[in-house]
Amino acid sequence: MARAGRHYHHGRMVEAAEAYAEAARTAERRVDLDEALYRQAKALERSAGSCLPDSPPAECSLESLRGAVRVLDEVARRRPDSRRTVRALFDASLLRIRLGDRRAGFAGLRAILVQYPESGQAGRSLQLVLGGLTADAALGLVRRLYGRVGETDLGDDLLDAEADLLDARGDRAGARAALLRMVREHPYPTGQRWDDALWRLADMAEEADDTQQAIDYLERMLSVHEWTGTPGSYTLPRFPHARLRIARLERDRGHLEAAEVSFMAVYDDFPTALVRDDALLELGEMLLAGGQHERACTLLRQVVDEFEVGRARRRAAEGLDASCAQR
Repeated sequence: MARAGRHYHHGRMVEAAEAYAEAARTAERRVDLDEALYRQAKALERSAGSCLPDSPPAECSLESLRGAVRVLDEVARRRPDSRRTVRALFDASLLRIRLGDRRAGFAGLRAILVQYPESGQAGRSLQLVLGGLTADAALGLVRRLYGRVGETDLGDDLLDAEADLLDARGDRAGARAALLRMVREHPYPTGQRWDDALWRLADMAEEADDTQQAIDYLERMLSVHEWTGTPGSYTLPRFPHARLRIARLERDRGHLEAAEVSFMAVYDDFPTALVRDDALLELGEMLLAGGQHERACTLLRQVVDEFEVGRARRRAAEGLDASCAQR
């Protein structure tokens, strides 16, 4: 394995493939056998270069790609499953598509969706499979798959795809229903797209001029925000943006006191968020427009003093020069 690794990292792919094959022949443990075979397949694939079915023989070797597929099939077929089983099936499927055997390649990807929906390759397999279908066929597939594997990690990917497909055909009510189902059936903290679904629902509510509904969706997202006394955080990346978005929505509909509370919450509740300076700046500008000159200038000065760089700092400095007696 060490010798094969040296060949691989120096670009000697033929020698690497041979060394990995020897490592597989001498492996005493299943885990070592599968790893050696998987790496042999990757070396064979790289030895073929940018190989395509119609490429001249001088430029690449189709046999290297076919050899890689055979080795990957061997890893994927062996039972019980190992850490390389699904990845071998996924890579073999992609190589079959590359070699022109699209039916077998996409059949392998579909097998991953049904047999290994909890795997890391399931989401990517879904994207590839749907990309090769018409909109109607894709919608039918995601709905059938949800009936089979909807309770797995792939479930929210399927509902997200359904929402996209329905939205693309102009069925906003159907897309909204799919997103609401995602929120309900794949909730925080296990749902991987739960916060994205609520964000998109807020988008839809805004587009329908229902500001309160948009705020309600964002507040629902923030309702799970937790504090921890240990290193780390339960804060999802969307949380500070959701609070800032609520502040803007409240400001734009004239609820200035509520907007101020949310602007300050961005700054106080999310000490590592990149939008804290935006929150202070926009609060200062809102207060300045409302005639609260002293408080507004204090906030603008805070942005300039506390944040070394950024758009918000530049705008705060401009506001100080234009509207405040001292910087």
